[in-house]
Amino acid sequence: MARTFIIRRLRCQQCNKIHHELPDLMIPYKRYAADVIEETIFQTAHLTVAADESTIYGWRKWFSTLIDYWLFILQSLLIQFEQNETPTVDLSSRLLPVHKRIGQWFGTASGWLGKIVHPVANHHFWIHTRSAFLSATP
Repeated sequence: MARTFIIRRLRCQQCNKIHHELPDLMIPYKRYAADVIEETIFQTAHLTVAADESTIYGWRKWFSTLIDYWLFILQSLLIQFEQNETPTVDLSSRLLPVHKRIGQWFGTASGWLGKIVHPVANHHFWIHTRSAFLSATP
C-alpha cells in the first residue's frame, strides 16, 4: 500500500535556506520506513522485512560506511549546543562496537536510526549516496 506524505518546507530566517521537515519514520533518499531499515542493520536470526537480500546488503553497507561520520557529526553538534561544556557521552569513541555506542546514547528501542539521521540531515551534513545518475535525454 503506497502512502503519500506532505513534507513541510521551511525557510530559516537566519540563514535563508529551505529546510524540509521529515517525520522520524523517514530516512532521506530511502524508499523504506526507518523501522524497516533499523531491523536489518544489526543482523538478527529472524528478519521479518519484506526486502530482497541485495537491498538488505545495501542498507548494511550504507550504514556501516556512514555511521562513524554521523557519530562524529553528532558529537560536534553536541559540543556546539552545550556551548563548550564537556559532553556526557563520547559518541566518537571507537573503543566500543558501534551498536553499543548507539545503544548508550539512543537506546535500542525502535526509532534510534531517525534520532541519528535527522540531526545530521537537518544541519546540512547529509551525504547523498545515490548510486545511479541522471543524464539528459537526447
